[in-house]
Amino acid sequence: MTTLAGYRIEAGRALSPRMREVVGAAARGRSIGQTAAELGVAEGTVRTIRAAALARLGVHSIAAAVGEAYRRGEL
Repeated sequence: MTTLAGYRIEAGRALSPRMREVVGAAARGRSIGQTAAELGVAEGTVRTIRAAALARLGVHSIAAAVGEAYRRGEL
């Protein structure tokens, strides 16, 4: 197991609620800036959460993360 800014990164684990919010925002077409504003966090925080979600889902792009999250039933 590794960590990324406090997020436990283990491929195959379920997404955290915050990760689901961030990946879900991407699924709705929101940019990093829009997502940050909606959640009341910094853009860097959204980038960190996205990176952690990608690692957990075992993918390399936010588009692939959205697809994988839907496939797993997490969105």
